[in-house]
Parts: sequence; C-alpha cells; structure tokens
Amino acid sequence: LTEGIFIAGTVQGPKDIPDAVAQAKGAASGAATLMAKGEVEIEPYYSTVLSYKCAGCKSCLSLCAYSAIIFNEFEKVAEINEILCKGCGTCVSACPSEAIVQNQFGDTQILSMIETSIQQETKARGV
Repeated sequence: LTEGIFIAGTVQGPKDIPDAVAQAKGAASGAATLMAKGEVEIEPYYSTVLSYKCAGCKSCLSLCAYSAIIFNEFEKVAEINEILCKGCGTCVSACPSEAIVQNQFGDTQILSMIETSIQQETKARGV
C-alpha cells in the first residue's frame, strides 16, 4: 500500500467485525507512530506523463512496481497517480517516446550529478 495511508475493515475487502476491529487497531497504531514524530517529511519525487508526447504504447504499465500508472482509454495516453508513485524512474528510462519525466530529476540535474560524481572519484584517486 501507500506509505502513510492506512486502511481498515471493509475498505480492503469483505471482513467480519472482529477482523475489521483488529485492522482498525493496527491502522490507528501505525498512524499514532507517525504522529508521535511530530513531523513527517515526504520526498516530492514522482513521475509525470507529458501527454502530448505519449504514443499510447502501454509499455510503462507493466513496469511500475507501485501500480501507479494507468492507461486513459479516452485520451489514449498513460497517466501516473502521483500519490502512488515513488519516483523510482523505471518508467522514465523505459518510455520509448520519452514522454515520462521525473519531477526534480530532469536531464540537466542527472547530468550534473554524474559529472560531480566523476569529479569526486577522480579527486579521490588523485588523478
């Protein structure tokens, strides 16, 4: 499920009352644990589909480990649920149309990280 979202009872599926109560206690405990921290930081990493570039090939659908990608049959494009997406980038690298981009990690940012990493490795080796 999605981190920080708790479900219990018949929201998940058919349940009898004892099971629903047990799940509710578990959900309440999980929420209380997060609230006890006082503040929860959520990383803003997720991918987005540029619908004007999406070819509708659906190659990204089966790749998402978080089931965050659906196919909009009306518009014939993939769509990403930003709440479910964890920003792993698998769909970004697999999209043949380059229609999926990752928030916070464009080509410029990634190339900059690679260059910095190479420079640090070069300095560490004394080359």
